[in-house]
Amino acid sequence: MTHQKQQIARAFAYSGATLMIGVVIFFFTQGLIPFIELPDIAGSVFLLGFILIFLNLSFAMARRFCSKTFEMERFPYIIAILLILPTLILSAATDRFSGITAMLLFYLIITLSSLTGAYLGIRSGRRKRDRLIQEALETGQSGKTGI
Repeated sequence: MTHQKQQIARAFAYSGATLMIGVVIFFFTQGLIPFIELPDIAGSVFLLGFILIFLNLSFAMARRFCSKTFEMERFPYIIAILLILPTLILSAATDRFSGITAMLLFYLIITLSSLTGAYLGIRSGRRKRDRLIQEALETGQSGKTGI
């Protein structure tokens, strides 16, 4: 398999897995979405939970993707959008919000958290990839010298 075909296959696999994970997130958290509209601290806690879920998963996927390849370093942003897409579509289709303002605010916040996770994951993935390359080079050089 050529290198470009391998990258396309990797991107396709990550896209499919991300959509599936996004659907699973929605089905496990769909009952919690109305709680983000609570006026007291509980609403903020539930919203913070959603932020952490999407930020963490987006970070992990972006880091893993970028540590494996030099090309397509901006692809994790697409992965981040694909991660939140099922939640956006299914929460709108099932009328989980009391008003349009709460829905749009929720959409904006989880989109920003997912994109932030992708950004941080790209940076972390680059560092991890560079560290692995450096270790491989050091191991290869020490193996040649007989040390």
